[in-house]
Amino acid sequence: MIGAGEVLFLAGLVLVLFWLAGPLRRRLEAWIARRFRQSRPAQSRRVVVLERRRNGTFGPEDRDDR
Repeated sequence: MIGAGEVLFLAGLVLVLFWLAGPLRRRLEAWIARRFRQSRPAQSRRVVVLERRRNGTFGPEDRDDR
């Protein structure tokens, strides 16, 4: 059987470990973000406006309902 004191001790230990792991987690997240940001090729992104065609579909221009 586990006592109330042991439960409180374990809860405190988990909280302290979680608090100590915070800076490490933030550094790891920043490192991963940098790695993914650098792996993508530099390309210009553009917005394409898709207008509704006469038949109800969407496309960049009207293609005579093909």
